[in-house]
Amino acid sequence: MNLPNKITIFRLSMVPVLLATAMIPFSYHWSVTLVVYFLACMSDKVDGFIARKNGLVTDFGKLMDPLSDKSLVMTAFIIMVWLGYCDIVCFSLMLAREFLVSGIRMIACTKGKVIAANAFGKAKTFLQMSSTGLIFLSLAISEGPQINFDILHIVAKVLFWIACVVSVLSGLKYTKDGWYLIESK
Repeated sequence: MNLPNKITIFRLSMVPVLLATAMIPFSYHWSVTLVVYFLACMSDKVDGFIARKNGLVTDFGKLMDPLSDKSLVMTAFIIMVWLGYCDIVCFSLMLAREFLVSGIRMIACTKGKVIAANAFGKAKTFLQMSSTGLIFLSLAISEGPQINFDILHIVAKVLFWIACVVSVLSGLKYTKDGWYLIESK
């Protein structure tokens, strides 16, 4: 297994760590949660950079990189719903998009094809990671001296909905681009 694929597995293994640091209260647990989330998100950029730079792009990476991103980001959104920062409708639409695109990718695999992430999907992931990261940042900062970060929460909620719209549009694009796989016999 090459280095980019190991980094992808690392990101996937950070999902239960993220959940534990967010849900189990201890001193500065939001700061730890922020660091865990930041490292996991940055690993997405690192594995892609290394894979492309060194010609290490594999079918495993094309399939597992987006799945590990989905697992990480959807876990962060579950935490956001649990905390009351993300509307359940917004989360449900994003989750439905993830299942739709994953289904199309599975169909492609059965036909010997791999559908890699496109620019629209990457923008969606960036927006999702940024919006959830902002909330983790505000929670980590609020562990220190009591400062009012209401504006950051408002900005994050707006970003959640922007990420939701981009997610839905991205899902429609993947469906349009992969429809021939569904139609073919």
